[in-house]
Amino acid sequence: MATSQTEVKSQAIELSTEAFETFCDDISGMFGVDMECSRQKVCAETIEGLKKRFRKLVAVNSVKAEGALGGTFQLVFDQEGLFTLAGVIVMLPEKRILENRKRGSAKEGEDMSDALAEAGNMLVGSWDRVFRERLDGHGHFAQTSTFIGNPWDKPEEKIGLAGDEEFVFVPYEMTIASYPAFNCGVIFPKTIFDGTFESESEQADPAEEEAQEKTEEKAQEQRVTAEKTDSEEPNTAPKGDSEKTKPQEPAVEKASIEKPAAEENNAEAAAKTKSKDIDTDVSDSAVEEKEVTTDGSKEQPVSETIRKIARSPAVLPGEPVCPATAENPAPGNTSVSLAICAKDIMQKDVVWAGPDDSVQQALTKMQQADAGFMMIGRDEVLEGVVSKSDITAAVSIYLRPVFAKWRRPLDDATLQIKAKWIMSRPVHSIKPDTLLVAIMENMCQLGRRALPVVDQHGKVQGLVTVFDIFKALLNSDEDISIVGKTLQAPALV
Repeated sequence: MATSQTEVKSQAIELSTEAFETFCDDISGMFGVDMECSRQKVCAETIEGLKKRFRKLVAVNSVKAEGALGGTFQLVFDQEGLFTLAGVIVMLPEKRILENRKRGSAKEGEDMSDALAEAGNMLVGSWDRVFRERLDGHGHFAQTSTFIGNPWDKPEEKIGLAGDEEFVFVPYEMTIASYPAFNCGVIFPKTIFDGTFESESEQADPAEEEAQEKTEEKAQEQRVTAEKTDSEEPNTAPKGDSEKTKPQEPAVEKASIEKPAAEENNAEAAAKTKSKDIDTDVSDSAVEEKEVTTDGSKEQPVSETIRKIARSPAVLPGEPVCPATAENPAPGNTSVSLAICAKDIMQKDVVWAGPDDSVQQALTKMQQADAGFMMIGRDEVLEGVVSKSDITAAVSIYLRPVFAKWRRPLDDATLQIKAKWIMSRPVHSIKPDTLLVAIMENMCQLGRRALPVVDQHGKVQGLVTVFDIFKALLNSDEDISIVGKTLQAPALV
């Protein structure tokens, strides 16, 4: 059943509130500030009315809508809102934010354009998530532009709103932290609610669909008749050409009739050989399947490979393979390697951080301890793991010294991302008595380079990394000795 224009309009207004609230939650979680909004009275509005509401500078994010809403709508923030939101994102001092709210200029607003564009992306992302889940027929929202300044003298040119057009305006009052409230809202051109209905009206009625089906059936019959005619025409051709003009006849049957006896014998011989090869392949496959199956359970191929590597002596090309004896042990004492447990090689001094600690705090702790991995949790209850790679991926590349001249406040803001947003979870752990082979299998199957070691009570005892495994395997060979510690901490920023 087609949704009426009034229903879509009503749903869009209701979902606007949920979308703004979702945006507030996103900003609150990302920057650790309280952010709330409340909807005011929805009304029909014109450019003149909007001009009275927003007398100073504004930030307008134009959003292209596809699907149930078809067209472009605008999200607008007043001067207090644009400078408060941008200031929080780039972490300006409170005094500076309050000053900009009162006397901020268009030039200062332009200086904040990157932060406002990023805020617009987050805002549109929040809207898109809500509408995708709640509005039938929703396609996609995408931010097309961000305008900062006074658009009311040339609204159509600057923000795409016609001067004589009437809009549905949904106003909101929003607060961030302890800053005074500011105004914002969404401007829905009335034509945006027509997109879906036009496409629905363009759908053919049952009579037209039936006529279309009959036309297609008639065309299909004509194609079948043409194909039959083409297949019958070769019967009137000379016998010498019949083989070339009968594409519809089964090629296998024709070949079997006209093949010389010698060719038939060759084909039979080839078929027997091929059949024999297939039988051999099947037999080999069955043997391989038995090798990786024990007690009715199938193991991963990587598990078997690890076992073979652990049990095989290391022999260089050209050297004779000598059997291992008590007097002549195999290189790399396999029995020692297989007996090693997690408690024998784990790092006992692990680094901890709280879920709400910032990336900058986590980075500092990891550098001080020269650690490549960090446990995240409260009261030693493990909630996740942060690695050097997680830190590197989270912070802006422009924080690196080589890019220092392009560094912006927004880049510094990435250092305030919370550890709980980048940590790996669920946490895969091992027991202190887990054998080395099992640790290697777990790492390969899970794609992890470190596994926490926890006891039967869930308390973290240590951490095993791939470097710990390398050292254990190398140190099991009397001819190799590993001294020192591998540098693991993330680079300074």
